[in-house]
Amino acid sequence: MKIYLRRLDNQSITKQISFTQNILEHFFDNANNQDEMTMSGELSGHSGKVSILLATNPRLGGEIKKIISAEADKIKELEPSYELSIGDILLFTYKAPKLYKLQIIPQTDNRYDVLNNLIDAEKHLLIFSDDNADTQNSDEPEIDENTRLDGAKNIILYGVPGSGKSYTLQRDYCDSSSVVENIVFHPDYTYSDFVGQIMPQVDKDGIVSYKFSPGPFTSMLKKAYRNPQTKHILVIDEINRGNAPAIFGEIFQLLDRLKEDKDGFKKGASQYAINNADIAKIVYDDKNKSVRISSNLWIIATMNTSDQNVFTLDTAFQRRFSMQLIENSFDNVDKSFKEATILDTTISWQKFCTTINEIISTNNEGLSSMEDKRLGVYFVSSDDLKSKEAFAHKVIKYLWDDVFKFDRGTMFDTTNFNTLEAVVKKFIKENGDNQFDIFNTNVKDSLYA
Repeated sequence: MKIYLRRLDNQSITKQISFTQNILEHFFDNANNQDEMTMSGELSGHSGKVSILLATNPRLGGEIKKIISAEADKIKELEPSYELSIGDILLFTYKAPKLYKLQIIPQTDNRYDVLNNLIDAEKHLLIFSDDNADTQNSDEPEIDENTRLDGAKNIILYGVPGSGKSYTLQRDYCDSSSVVENIVFHPDYTYSDFVGQIMPQVDKDGIVSYKFSPGPFTSMLKKAYRNPQTKHILVIDEINRGNAPAIFGEIFQLLDRLKEDKDGFKKGASQYAINNADIAKIVYDDKNKSVRISSNLWIIATMNTSDQNVFTLDTAFQRRFSMQLIENSFDNVDKSFKEATILDTTISWQKFCTTINEIISTNNEGLSSMEDKRLGVYFVSSDDLKSKEAFAHKVIKYLWDDVFKFDRGTMFDTTNFNTLEAVVKKFIKENGDNQFDIFNTNVKDSLYA
């Protein structure tokens, strides 16, 4: 597809329409002087032979005026107030060698602003896209589907922050030969970021072309398809922090996976296909091929159940994923980590975490989903347990700002410390078990029990 946009100026209306050498070369196929092409109006259907004149600067012959006039008259029938004017855009479309269509885009047209912004400060803009690859590239190696791994799934690992979701993902689903790509959803993440978008590219001659730039989903789909014997995993962290149904778009249909081999597709491949020429061209080198998720491509997402102000995953979306709760337990945690004491106190991380979580779990009155606010067993690192500042700003702040935001007296000594600043200052200033004087008597009794 080739399109030439030309903003009308006074000379174009009163005299001849000139264009640049680049337009002659790339849009008018290096036409010679006096060469004729057939051009017809998009609305009027008026057709004529338009000559290329090269005696001075490249320009179009007089017949173009009749076609423009016919198009303007047709627009005027629809919009009686319309008059051809400086700033209107001529949109030329290349149909075949020496065969073109012409359309006027008046300044009242809802497409005008977009096209005018594309042209920017110049009078000319040539757009062409490389969409001629209708069949698979013969240089690509043939894919032996019989060797493709199968059984891929969609999985969401969910639990409280620090419960070990990422650890479980690596331990249970990845191995040294897996190809893994991580992305993170967030409120501004879009379908274009995930799947891909058409982006402008400018060559050294100033010619603008628009080509599809694949996103991580399309790129991973290509890798998995072309490497059938390798397990591929697309990891989506914080899946509920973005509008997942909108981000997936029509890809949503691909999430239904085959439970057994069927119609030449292995268990774990998409049960249904979609038609998307941009994706198909990237993945298969064939824009006419139907798109499916391969049986060796896993989609594994993580989700913190305690997150607030995030998007809700609807039932239809969740149904296409296996939901796996990651238990918040110290059973499989390394002994040296769980028994490590917090700073120079006598309280181990396991004792602190378990005690605080029991208080959180039993303090549900008037507060919904408090259990989701529990501290994960991996909420802190070993280094955090050795730094007053790190522990205060990560753990103490979380308890004050998030967990007990509406009932701080349940956890803290709010008689003596009624601001976060006071709590943190006291914790950092003291040494040993005195650091826990920021908590109320009931909490301290539980910690030392």
